[in-house]
Amino acid sequence: MPAVVVALAAAVLVSSSARAQAATAAANPWADDGVDVDAVLSRLTPREKVGQLLMLGFGGTRMDHTIASFLDDMKPGGVALFSRNIDAPEQTMALIRQVRAHDPAGVPMFVSVDQEGGNVVRLKKHATILPSAMALGAAGDADLARRLGQSLGRDLRLLGFNMNFAPVLDVASNPNNPVIGIRAFSSNPKVVGDLGAAYAQGLQSEGVLAVAKHFPGHGDTDSDSHYHLPVLAHDRARLDEVELYPFGRAFAEGLDAIMTAHIALPALTDSGDLPATVSERVLTRLLRDELGYDGLVITDGLEMQGIVQRFGSGEAAVRAVLAGADMVMVLWYPEKKREVRDALLEAVASGRIPAWRLDQAVRRVLAAKAKRGLFTTELLPIKSALRELERAQRDVVPEVARRAITLVKNQGNVLPLRRGQVVAVAATEPVFVEELRRTLRARGVVLPVGTTRERIDADAARLIELAAGADVVVVGMQSAEHRAVVERVRVAYPDVPIVVVSFGTPYVLAQLPRVEAYLCAFGWRDESERAAAAALTARVAGTGTLPVDLAGGPRLGAR
Repeated sequence: MPAVVVALAAAVLVSSSARAQAATAAANPWADDGVDVDAVLSRLTPREKVGQLLMLGFGGTRMDHTIASFLDDMKPGGVALFSRNIDAPEQTMALIRQVRAHDPAGVPMFVSVDQEGGNVVRLKKHATILPSAMALGAAGDADLARRLGQSLGRDLRLLGFNMNFAPVLDVASNPNNPVIGIRAFSSNPKVVGDLGAAYAQGLQSEGVLAVAKHFPGHGDTDSDSHYHLPVLAHDRARLDEVELYPFGRAFAEGLDAIMTAHIALPALTDSGDLPATVSERVLTRLLRDELGYDGLVITDGLEMQGIVQRFGSGEAAVRAVLAGADMVMVLWYPEKKREVRDALLEAVASGRIPAWRLDQAVRRVLAAKAKRGLFTTELLPIKSALRELERAQRDVVPEVARRAITLVKNQGNVLPLRRGQVVAVAATEPVFVEELRRTLRARGVVLPVGTTRERIDADAARLIELAAGADVVVVGMQSAEHRAVVERVRVAYPDVPIVVVSFGTPYVLAQLPRVEAYLCAFGWRDESERAAAAALTARVAGTGTLPVDLAGGPRLGAR
């Protein structure tokens, strides 16, 4: 048995043992924080029980009759807020408190958000924003991950959130993955497990449920389940060693919840087109029986084409609950939310979803709410919460940004840049350009994100003009689309050193022409831009370690 599998098994055994001891010590194992979950369950009607299985989204930033009627009709166990619901901190606090006034049957709702950091951020003001999970991977410090999670957890709690759809426990093992990238901590399963477990502990220490995703692992897929059903064709031994390891590590540390992935795993299901979300072999036999996980299981969105193409949203919801999911997520279309609710009600009424399975799922939902004190914790008044939020220190964010900076290549000791050098700089990140203008004799241009071929041609021509007589050219890249700019500069000035700073995936190095220096920041928000600019001038040392494997290593492109 591979060593990593042994470690996973040991972690699960320790976790299972701890849970068994806790259950034995309690007169009622489902009573937590003074709440008797079975007593709450017993007073819910079948319609209210089905409501507890629903994690729903809605539109709007203010409570109105439409939203109020929607909540009262659907009676959801949880809601998810997105950018469409979030404006300013005070507005978000007011909306959450108004939503919670519609808690169904006296059962508190989960109020969740997708606040991973990096490119998945819904809260942009008065909140801890992680540069990216991969930035933490480059820093390589579990205590830093825990502190980051705790800082974010405090902000979310003050706003009124009690659940975060993070951390991502996918292993970044596929450079061509279109949806994960720097959302993952690393290509090393142990690093992902250690940092993910610590991050989750930080969130949960502030009373915010951590929801790890995307079980059983979305990192080695080459398609996006929003549009297609990805297939992960690895055998069980490989799944144990890579994809499943981080989840087992987080389970052993008391992870509250997971989110399922709409991916096919033929080695586990004997089917190339059955999503894990609706597979009993994955969600019950593997997750519950083999891995011993007894936390909350939430599906990814049931409007995503990876699952809708075959089943439709309503049938997928029924199959997911039968497979072992406790909550189903429907975020966007009103007709899909009603389709899912009605399909579940019909399946319960007909006996297709047995009463014991419905109660089992609802019991887990209620137990998770009791575990994090949702039944007994009152939200602060808005003015008090806003005052605390404004006073909060978030020093951990610039610390992550600084410690993430990774110098991958420095041919000819081009770096650090020195005062007196003439530097031409182009980047999609204006703060980065301004920082170099401020600290060096830099002349720069800001490149747009999501650019066209015509605009790339114009930007390349502008940079070539700026680079006339320059001692060095710096190009900051958020995605591979700007490699054409680097290629044009290389052709125009074959002897001028080029420094590339990647604010996105480090894998872009493999697609570049010869460059003399390459620096990774793993994030493009302001703190990462400042840290990258400081590293180029040696005001801050680049101490990060590359958290993914690059084929050929940092010598790629050095010809």
